[in-house]
Amino acid sequence: MKSGVDLQRAAMAEICSTRDDWSFHVTSDPLTRFLRDRRLRTALHILRVRGLLEPAKQSALIVCGGVGGEGVFLSRYGFTDVTVSDLSEEALAVCRSLEPRLRTMPLNAENMAEIPDSSYDLVLVQDGLHHLPRPVLGFTEMLRVARRAVIVIEPHEGLVGRLIGTEWERHGDVVNYVFRWNRSILNQATRSYLLCTRAIVLPHRMWDHNVVVGKLARRFSERWRLLVAKAVYQVLRPVNRLGNMMVAVVVKPDDNPAHRSGQCAAPKLS
Repeated sequence: MKSGVDLQRAAMAEICSTRDDWSFHVTSDPLTRFLRDRRLRTALHILRVRGLLEPAKQSALIVCGGVGGEGVFLSRYGFTDVTVSDLSEEALAVCRSLEPRLRTMPLNAENMAEIPDSSYDLVLVQDGLHHLPRPVLGFTEMLRVARRAVIVIEPHEGLVGRLIGTEWERHGDVVNYVFRWNRSILNQATRSYLLCTRAIVLPHRMWDHNVVVGKLARRFSERWRLLVAKAVYQVLRPVNRLGNMMVAVVVKPDDNPAHRSGQCAAPKLS
């Protein structure tokens, strides 16, 4: 049986060889854009309200970036220095065709030895760590190469995930376990790696059922579809603390010689 890394590579190679339409990554359809981008917008909002978001001045690395949907989003959001990494060369070729301004890099998320420490202002992953056999190692590699912040958008460990979530993902003879995160796991992984009590860990829990919500919204006329989708998630907002998805931001402390002893400097929030 092959590993989750093989799953990611094999699945992307097959998808890229059979699909000829990637327009949902660059579409102007309001409903598609809302459903596709709402988690990313939530993560960037967390940074923005703390004065930590300067797209035109910051570099970004996307881990497990596939064909570059997140890269296209960041580029159109205002980021001018965006690198998309993935195991699949086929996926990265599609990425370059969608948005030529994006840099691409074949990369194993569990071992980014090619990248020096603190190379990118922002390092981001969306639905990628749970494909890895060692997802926490992938996360700590993100912490290592990030200069300011890490964004992790992954399934949340909780009652909802255990009841209705997928535990095993299969693609032919390739399989991986769907690793789910929560506040405790994120905190422990961050502090055990950084050895710093003052790193800022900001997990945000939310509902994410875009396939179901999209099908529901498309039953209505085009005029109402976006409003219906927004209304569904607005209704769920009061119970976001029970949601199936984690959108988390980890802000690294300022570089300081005392960092490794736990007496690191607090990040600048404005």
